[in-house]
Amino acid sequence: MSTTILDGYNVIHAVPELSRHLDRSLQAGREALVRFCQEYQARNSGTGKLYIVFDGRREEGWGASEQLHGRVTVVFAQKPEEADARILKVIESQGKGRCVVVSNDNEVANNVRAFGARILSVQAFVTQAQPSGGAPTKPVAPGKAALSISEAKQITDDYRKHLERRRAR
Repeated sequence: MSTTILDGYNVIHAVPELSRHLDRSLQAGREALVRFCQEYQARNSGTGKLYIVFDGRREEGWGASEQLHGRVTVVFAQKPEEADARILKVIESQGKGRCVVVSNDNEVANNVRAFGARILSVQAFVTQAQPSGGAPTKPVAPGKAALSISEAKQITDDYRKHLERRRAR
């Protein structure tokens, strides 16, 4: 059984049905992703462990830096560690060749491969995770192109800067 690790904010920003929740708050976006993953696991009982790794501090209502939400483990990378480094730690703890990481971030993809794990694009994961027979969850908004690798990296970089500014206050 494999372990699936999601690069949390990268996934949220790449899926319009999830990113629209960010208009309310980061927590709303995180909750939407957790629900999506819980529904995926409920439909697919043979799935292994599923981790969602987020950069930054946890917020009220999220408990410890690693918390179980049903069968989904939510992990918050704490300073000075970043989500990318925490993803690699999860890979190490699960064993070489047992993990699949979901991210459109090129840097994450390169590091994951170096650690012996497979990389899966957000779009491929969403396609795989959507309910069969139901309306598909589209990985991109109608009429818009999918994020390029450089756009996904820019989103990740912008978010890191945002977190640094918030911590500096």
